[in-house]
Amino acid sequence: MNKLIDDLIRKGMGNFMDRSRDALAWADEIYMNDCRDENELEQRYKSLDLTKEQKIIINDYVACTSTVNHRYADISYMCGIKDTVIILVSLGLIKGVEAEE
Repeated sequence: MNKLIDDLIRKGMGNFMDRSRDALAWADEIYMNDCRDENELEQRYKSLDLTKEQKIIINDYVACTSTVNHRYADISYMCGIKDTVIILVSLGLIKGVEAEE
């Protein structure tokens, strides 16, 4: 099963994931509101009177949390694919793959 998932990733699943997720995200009202809020807060942050060192720390923190959240989203997506394959294998709809949990 993990080999199947690894093969999917190597064969461009990441691009498919991004397109699929982006299409849903851009159509989601809550996500779009959060994006607007994020942009407004970024402008307010940029107007703060912070030292260069303070801005570096904050920027590094924000970048790190963003990277962690993106990676978690990718992992969640792949878990969904894996769970779907497990269900399809257990129902006999996919042959030649062992269902691993």
